[in-house]
Amino acid sequence: MLPPVDPTTLQRNPNFETLYKDLCTRKLNPDGSTRDTKKQRMHDEIRRNLTTARSTLLSTQLLISTLTTLPSRAPTLPEDLHAYIDLVSALLSGQIPDPSDRDILSGDVAIFLDNIDIVAAAISTQLQTLTNHLCTIASPSDVPSSSSLPTRTEDLITSASLTLPQELLIARIELTNTLTSLLSLHKQILETSIRILEQTQHGSLARHTKARAELLHSRATLLGLQAKCYTYGHPPPAEFVHALKEFRKSQGTGERALRDREALAKQSLGLYDQAGEKGIKELAKRKMYLDNETRRMEKEIISLERRT
Repeated sequence: MLPPVDPTTLQRNPNFETLYKDLCTRKLNPDGSTRDTKKQRMHDEIRRNLTTARSTLLSTQLLISTLTTLPSRAPTLPEDLHAYIDLVSALLSGQIPDPSDRDILSGDVAIFLDNIDIVAAAISTQLQTLTNHLCTIASPSDVPSSSSLPTRTEDLITSASLTLPQELLIARIELTNTLTSLLSLHKQILETSIRILEQTQHGSLARHTKARAELLHSRATLLGLQAKCYTYGHPPPAEFVHALKEFRKSQGTGERALRDREALAKQSLGLYDQAGEKGIKELAKRKMYLDNETRRMEKEIISLERRT
């Protein structure tokens, strides 16, 4: 198959469009192979013969299968013919391969052939019943008639072998053209994005942003200098200075108190280190003993007060 061509390219080049259509319709097959008329006719003849042979084989198998089950499914069939039908079914199925046995059974086969009209009518009725059942299964809502099946079958074969592949090919070409357009649009989007990034990083927009940042920095520096000048030219009030001094004194007093507490804590830690673990445990035991004695004395005092 030739690769698809953009329709705009074909419109801009009429001669190329004619050549492309000629290649697609006359020189090449839909699968891309070179079209050979003689070989294609030969292949068509082989295909028709193969189709005929397959149809004959399937028809034969269907008739043999129907004939095998006919005695049990055809109530109107005479019982005298059941044995002959079973015998002929076995012969047709290859269950009796010995030629001598076939010669012996030739009389039974002749009786079967004499009653072929009755058997054919029963087979036709059975096949018609099966056809109606299949039509009902295939389309329960709209049951087709058996007479319309050949036409529907030909339409389905034509659609499956010619129409649908052609539609698939056209859809594939359209999909390829759409993908080409999508890629072209994606390319334009990328180019635009790159251009915007370039303007942002190195273009007028970047220069404008840098100049604005420098302007804001200059304004901030100017405001800082103006604040310093105002501070030097306008000293704070005396009350504010006095309050700051008092606050500083209070901070110094608090700092000294904290330092004294820190020294006492360090001294206590040093004593604990000197006492060691055993000394600490002994102190803890003494404290517990004193606490218990204190609670006991308090209880005795309370009990004495209640008595008095």
